[in-house]
Amino acid sequence: MNAPDLVGPKSNPTKQPILLAKDTLIPLAIYFLLAMVLTWPTISHLATYLPGDGGDDPAIAWNVWWVKYALLNQGQSPFTTDFMFYPIGINLAFYTLTVLNAVTALPLTLNLGVVAASNLHLFFSLAVGGYGSFLLTRYVLISSLLGRSTAAQRRLSDSMTLIWLSAVIAGGFYTFAGSKLFYVALGQFNIASSHWIPFAVLYVLKSYHQPQRLKNPLLAGLFFTLQAWAELTYASFILVFIGLFWLYEGIGYVVRPQTRPSLRLFLRNAVVMGLTFTLGLAPILAYMLPDMLTEGDFLVEGSGFADTFSADLLGFLIPTMHHPFLGQLITQSSIHNFDKGQHIYLGFVLLGLLMVAIVGYRRQSGFWFWVIAAVVFALLSLGPAITINGHVTSLTGPFVILQQLPFFKGNRYPSRYSVMLLLNLSVVAGFALVWIGRRLADKTPGKPAVALGLLLIAGLFLFEHLSLPLPQSDMRPPPLYQVIEPQPEPFTVLDIPFAWRNGFRITGASTTQFMFGQFYQTEYQQRLIQGNTSRNPEFKFQYFTEAPVINSLLALETGQSLPPDQFERDQAIAADVLNFFDIRYIVIRPYQYPRPDGSPVSQAGVIPYIEQVLPIEKIYDEGESRVYRVINAAAPARNLRIETGSPLAPLYFGEGWGRLTPNQPIAAQRPSVRLLLPLTPGDQQLTLRIRQPDFDPDPSRTVTLTLNGWRSEPQPITLDWQDLTFAIPADVATAGLNDVWLEFNTVSTLPPDRPILDVTALSAGEEVGDFGHIYLNGKEISPNRRGYNVAIIPPQAPPIIENFDTHLDPSASARLAQLLQSGDWPAETTIAVAAADEASANLSEEAVLALQALGAQGNLRGCFRCSHVFISQVGANQTWEAVDALHPVGVTTALGLTEPGAAALVESITINIAD
Repeated sequence: MNAPDLVGPKSNPTKQPILLAKDTLIPLAIYFLLAMVLTWPTISHLATYLPGDGGDDPAIAWNVWWVKYALLNQGQSPFTTDFMFYPIGINLAFYTLTVLNAVTALPLTLNLGVVAASNLHLFFSLAVGGYGSFLLTRYVLISSLLGRSTAAQRRLSDSMTLIWLSAVIAGGFYTFAGSKLFYVALGQFNIASSHWIPFAVLYVLKSYHQPQRLKNPLLAGLFFTLQAWAELTYASFILVFIGLFWLYEGIGYVVRPQTRPSLRLFLRNAVVMGLTFTLGLAPILAYMLPDMLTEGDFLVEGSGFADTFSADLLGFLIPTMHHPFLGQLITQSSIHNFDKGQHIYLGFVLLGLLMVAIVGYRRQSGFWFWVIAAVVFALLSLGPAITINGHVTSLTGPFVILQQLPFFKGNRYPSRYSVMLLLNLSVVAGFALVWIGRRLADKTPGKPAVALGLLLIAGLFLFEHLSLPLPQSDMRPPPLYQVIEPQPEPFTVLDIPFAWRNGFRITGASTTQFMFGQFYQTEYQQRLIQGNTSRNPEFKFQYFTEAPVINSLLALETGQSLPPDQFERDQAIAADVLNFFDIRYIVIRPYQYPRPDGSPVSQAGVIPYIEQVLPIEKIYDEGESRVYRVINAAAPARNLRIETGSPLAPLYFGEGWGRLTPNQPIAAQRPSVRLLLPLTPGDQQLTLRIRQPDFDPDPSRTVTLTLNGWRSEPQPITLDWQDLTFAIPADVATAGLNDVWLEFNTVSTLPPDRPILDVTALSAGEEVGDFGHIYLNGKEISPNRRGYNVAIIPPQAPPIIENFDTHLDPSASARLAQLLQSGDWPAETTIAVAAADEASANLSEEAVLALQALGAQGNLRGCFRCSHVFISQVGANQTWEAVDALHPVGVTTALGLTEPGAAALVESITINIAD
């Protein structure tokens, strides 16, 4: 029986204002007031503090500023920026940009400022989420109960107030659950922004129950889209819900033929919903897909720490650490990581109502869907392996299936599925509240007694889920930023501590202070070299870890020491580096945290380097804070020659290039590769020393130079070294750094593995990249896991690929030595070794000797998180090796390929300014 499109008895027009107040204004007012109370003390300092621990709240608040600044000040899409990660920039489509939240908060931002707008939008999202859950629960209750007898329908007409109150309370269960308030306490306002999910679910149901109404799938697709624009992760959750709902109804379609809806209408609505969502998501996809097609799938690294970010089953019964009276209970359990949002507390009220609903509606088929969906989402939130009180059981959860699926695997937090769990349990609770209300009405005539009984249940739930007072972050910028003078043209500020962060790692200072540095950018509105994102290609971090001077500062700010001669070497190029990045101010704010060995790290480590090496003058010195102005910045050379052996060479090569090996040609691996070149607005010439690679030559290959919308004529590339000169007209380039792209009409493709044309190995310790890559003809063959990654590549047999965790596994060193000593490898066998993360703690002398027997000189024993690569060719008496305690390293047998193609080899680049 199709559910009618009504929420109560028909009313005459004179009662419409009353219905508006009852159905919309009163619930919204209740939720908004509760949002202010249950997030206390946020409302008491609305414009200066944000709820959060400093980890995510500064970045999420930055979103509110950036979307406004990009749209209104820059006149550009907010999805791309070089205000972080300058000069290479970052694609914010892979970042938790919360565009819709920023747009809906825009009037508040323009009038009240970023912090007040963020707080008020938080109240808005909590209120709207509760209201959506109220509408969903009321619709489900009415549509389910209307399917019963005529007598039940007459009784329902007398029970609308009871249903209304039950739905209002259920909406509060969804939006004020302890797990959602925990996300607010972490400053993860994006994850708390699940307010459009109930609306999407509501219209998914209506699309099925009322298939003839086209507005239902349109609105389902619209709210689906709104949720994706508020927090994209939840789009995949809605898809899981839709799949469950259609599966459940599909089974019912088979076993209950009399209730079958029109298959034609169902398919039409599914297509309409899908098209609406796809069109709504198209602008985001337009920014995401090109990067994924070019850079590969970087949505998840390994398992994405899913085991760490899974809920614990026992946690369903223990209040969160933020409960004012019961918060210490969780510390008496063995539950791990309960302080980062994966603690999902359901509470005894909600679970008790689940039991009541099962007893009262166990024969109601529509009711059971919500119970089944709740169970599925509960299992998903528990992660790939079920954990009980900190003990990982042998039970595998359904999350492992989603880990294998494109798009779905991008969510590495199983615990976040609790949003859907709570939504389903809230609907189930609505059933239970109606059942309890009717029993109270039978035993205690009079509406006040029923209302008081249900409100008592609501009060018990709110007490169970209290998270007061919420931690607060002071968002007021320090006064030191006031000395940064506004200038008509953009420039760069080096704000220390700095770091590059995504959803998997932090490269740089492991302190929340660098996140505040991102927010403080809203004060002076200039570029930063550091940055924060969610997903990114590896190059976006490695560009900076290999940038001269910057990598020395990176080492010092993380508590490491530089070699004795590094100060002198850096001083010789410091002015050029600062000029390249256009750094005009250096800010130092106090911070402190311990290294893994317990030694303290603070801003004091960078001050001597800055004052001795960099051309600066101090303009602010208060307490532990400093501001320096860069002076005597080197003017751009009139003529510039870039050679791969230059210490500045890593700065100029952007995306698309192979490994830069000093004094060797660098490979252009893609049809389009990027150069970052300092140019002038006048006439100039750019000359490439270039040739085609020897393999797979193409006599028709050409290269075209593009710059700021201008394109040169294509020029042919031969197999011989040649100088190709491009004349760049005046006013094409801008003063300072320019994105110059070389576009090739064809790219030579390497064979997958034979013949062996190139082997390249790259290594980075945890603090400077955390990888151990081995590429055979440009194709990754390394396991790329912690410890030593080994590839033994015989000339005529498949490679032997192994990983040895010489950090934590006591047996790994013996097995590594056994492998390296096990075979009489044929001549021309290539053995490549790359350390990742940390490889020293359990590295034995036996394993070191086995490496040295192949020609290696390095010894990582006692070298914590050091980078080490080694390649040896059996019979050729030839080895390549690099070891470094502070920087990533790489070696190659030939071209330094990290992708299976090459269009050209470039030996040098020369820029000549016309007289």
